[in-house]
Amino acid sequence: MKKILFFAMALLLSTALFGQAPANNDADTVYRFVESMPEYPGGQKALFSFLSYEISYPQDAREKGITGTVLIKFVVEEDGSVSNAEVKVPLYPSIDKESIRAVMAMPKWKPGTLDGKPVRCYFQIPITFSMSKKEIRDTQKRAKRESKSR
Repeated sequence: MKKILFFAMALLLSTALFGQAPANNDADTVYRFVESMPEYPGGQKALFSFLSYEISYPQDAREKGITGTVLIKFVVEEDGSVSNAEVKVPLYPSIDKESIRAVMAMPKWKPGTLDGKPVRCYFQIPITFSMSKKEIRDTQKRAKRESKSR
């Protein structure tokens, strides 16, 4: 029990120490937590509206019935632009690639601030790819027909 408690305390302490914003404020620093986190223009609803308009469901993933959520991490720069997008939790290669493309196409955000000044800040968003039950059934039927014809 003491070992479990020790590891739990160590994990909690490491989260507290490493989750904090760095003390220095040089141009290369990217913060995880700041006084005011970055905001997409128009808020979260506008963000997901933009993504649903911008993203095209990759045909190969659709044909295979791939559904799920990909997690994208990126940096909101001091000027609000988006950079360094990367996949944190992958789903399927073409879906991951399309998610990165869409994130990099986003308009400028309201940047995060620290001590009242804009700073570079990490941000993560989940992007969910889903199909209706009918689409999934149709995809499965099509795949069965194609496998029989081979």
